[in-house]
Amino acid sequence: MTSKAPDKPGRTALLGALFAASLLVPVADAAQPQGPVEITADKAVFEQNAGTGVYQGNAVLVQGNRRMRADVIRLFTENEQLVRVEASGNPVRMNEGTDLEAHAQNLVYDLRGRQLILTGNAYVKHQGNTFEGAKVEYNLDSRRVDASSEGDKRVRLVIPASNSEKVEKGESLENGDANKTETP
Repeated sequence: MTSKAPDKPGRTALLGALFAASLLVPVADAAQPQGPVEITADKAVFEQNAGTGVYQGNAVLVQGNRRMRADVIRLFTENEQLVRVEASGNPVRMNEGTDLEAHAQNLVYDLRGRQLILTGNAYVKHQGNTFEGAKVEYNLDSRRVDASSEGDKRVRLVIPASNSEKVEKGESLENGDANKTETP
């Protein structure tokens, strides 16, 4: 995590421990959503030979329990398989069932690498854990989160209180509850 403010003694250790503990929580079901990709918009251009599509105006992408809403969604395919989605909006919103919620001004989803890159007021929430920053990179399989700040907007992490208590007791963080505690 990046911070422009001077560090207070012990704060780095506490934030580091809480951040590391939050990574033990399963991020999202490792299985890809199944079924066809359906996308709707006010206007679309799809170039099958190039494997690209641009969908503009109230664009909505749905596949299984994955749903994305944006002003513009760009699809990239290889061998008729969706490999990358780039979206922009005010904001772009994405969720996978009730486990994962994300929004930002720009969102890139690399389906092969199962990585989300959110920029512009980036926000990711999974099972009560919240990550915010100017940019958040989130790997759905390795459970790694890289967040960065910009200007006065600092990186923010919120872990449910039950998860913080479990970390102190050395317990597993398999199921968090909805109570939240903000980090200092």
